[in-house]
Amino acid sequence: MTNIAMARDKFQTFIDWVEDTLETLTPVLCLGGSSNFRYGLYPNYKANRREKVKPWGYGELVQWAMESFLCVQIEDVETDDVIGMHYRTGDVIISGDKDLKTIPGLHLEGEGLIDISEDEADHRFYMQALTGDATDGYPGCKGVGPVKAEALLKDCETNEDRWEAVANQYLKAGHDITYALTQARLARILRRGEYDDEPKLWMPPIKVVS
Repeated sequence: MTNIAMARDKFQTFIDWVEDTLETLTPVLCLGGSSNFRYGLYPNYKANRREKVKPWGYGELVQWAMESFLCVQIEDVETDDVIGMHYRTGDVIISGDKDLKTIPGLHLEGEGLIDISEDEADHRFYMQALTGDATDGYPGCKGVGPVKAEALLKDCETNEDRWEAVANQYLKAGHDITYALTQARLARILRRGEYDDEPKLWMPPIKVVS
């Protein structure tokens, strides 16, 4: 059972808290669509969630929220992508999902703001490309967890260096480059400029040797 009235009240209370905490900003809800371009890249993506039934009343609550607050919804992408694609300097990202830390900018953490630089966000992205995400159903590189991924990337100064380290580790583990690229694309939360009527698949940086 779901008490819709109680759920609305709790949601409204949260929005009120956001408006009090970030007085100069207006909350905007971001929603993905019913489909997701990553399913076409990797059939097992989030396969572990497909049989789960959403709580009774969830659809009604979402519909109420969309009608009651400013909202952006885009098909064929996830909510995370919608946030990343629409982020502008001065915005604040509010999410309990650690994956959003791969988006540079201001994030509300607790009751304070943290500013994630582009370099830090990129580092987190390449970490994710190596480790995968069991919750989302993609495994990453065989035998690589957070500690090993950090060790592999700690001396990298550029994204070209990072991708080289990622690709080499995948090859060392017995994977091919196509597989490595697919895992990275699954990990990539779209950023501004990475969507033009449809998602632009992430492309690895090319190291130029002078």
